[in-house]
Formats: sequence, C-alpha cells, structure tokens
Amino acid sequence: MAIEFKVEKLIGKLDIIQKTQIPFAAKQALKQYGFLLTKTLLPAEMNKPLTAPSGSGKPVPFTLNAFRYKVDGMTLKIFIPDNSEGGKRKEYLYSAFYGGKPKQTALTTSIEKATGMYGVPAYGNLSALGALTQYADIKRSYASKVAKGLQGSPFDGGRLVAVSDRSLKMGSKVSAAGRRGGLKPNAIYRIKGKSIIRLFTLINKPPTLPVAMPYEKFVTDTSKKRLPSLLSFQLKRAMASR
Repeated sequence: MAIEFKVEKLIGKLDIIQKTQIPFAAKQALKQYGFLLTKTLLPAEMNKPLTAPSGSGKPVPFTLNAFRYKVDGMTLKIFIPDNSEGGKRKEYLYSAFYGGKPKQTALTTSIEKATGMYGVPAYGNLSALGALTQYADIKRSYASKVAKGLQGSPFDGGRLVAVSDRSLKMGSKVSAAGRRGGLKPNAIYRIKGKSIIRLFTLINKPPTLPVAMPYEKFVTDTSKKRLPSLLSFQLKRAMASR
C-alpha cells in the first residue's frame, strides 16, 4: 500500500523558506518512518494476533521480515516483494490481513487427496507428540511422514487411519477399517499398539478465516500518529543545516 500526505495538513502552515526544505525533509521523514514501520512496528503488531488456531505459537521470522519499503518523492510504498520465496509470504499473509481461505499446503493437499476433506490439526495432540515447531507450525519432516502414512506407509511406529464420510461413501478400505474399529468419523488417527491419537479433524471444506490483523488500518492509523513528529524533526534539521 502507498502512503501520501499533505505537509501543511500534518504540521500546520509553513513560511516560504520552510517550504523550500519540504521535499528533502519529507523524503527523510518517510525513509525514517518506512524503516520504523517495517522493522519494528509491523512485526510487533503481527506478533499479537498471528498465532495458531489453538492460541499458541507465534509468527516465524520468515513472516515478520516480510515487508519492504520504498520512498518516491512524497510517497511511501509498503510492500512484500513478489519474488519473496516465490510469492509464498504474500500468499500466506493475505488471509491473515484480509480474511478468506487459508493457504493450501502440501500437507492439506495430501489429506484432501486421501480423504476428500480438509484437515484441521489437533494442535494439543500434535504438540504432545513433538510434531510442532516452537512457532506452533507442523514440522516439515512430520508433515512428510503424514503424507506417506496416508498412502499406507508405516507411521511413527504404528499406522495412520483416516475415517471420513466422503471416503466411506467411495468404499475406501482404510476408512471402512477405521469405522469397524470403532473410531469416530471425520478424523485422522495415529494407531500405535493400544494407543489411538487423533491428529486431524476432517471438515468438508476449508474454513473462511476472519481478519487476524487489519493491516491497512494499522498502517494508516500509525502513520497519522507518527509522521507529524518525524516530519517536524526532519524539517528542523533541514532548516538548521541551511
């Protein structure tokens, strides 16, 4: 998004001499604010609401370091580079800032292919199994094991059983075995000896996520609070150096 402003609306009327210094002062103020916003203010704000659905975890550095800024005249542009990790950060953050469907991952795709449904992680159980990172994301190595387990490979010293209404209707042997074993439908379980642990709950379609952080409102409101003092400071410096 772009931030533009009218100087006199922010800091009041200027005399002729002050106006000659505005282009330089504004550029310096926008650079200062862009750095502050992308390196400190946005990461701090994102750390508050962007947790796992269980309320645990926190954004990874990859997410917090997503933003860049560019100053062009009297305009400050805040953006996520299109080529940032193949656009993954922009895709991931879109639903957090604007709501909508969650980002499709290799794991959710594997679950959908195996069950015809969308898998919602049972974060408490996965955490107890050591399957989550310190940021409450499912570890890549564990996600890979789940994908293979859904295809029939041994899993974590046991096996995976997926029970879903859709796959039962399609005659899935795995789902039928799970139903015969007394497992509740619409879930993926790890079975190891007598231990049965639910890893995912299965729902018919991806949930529609609410806005986790009103990104544009935060940037706009913060700009109104921070820019006047930064601009006044840079204008005084410019006047003093004449």
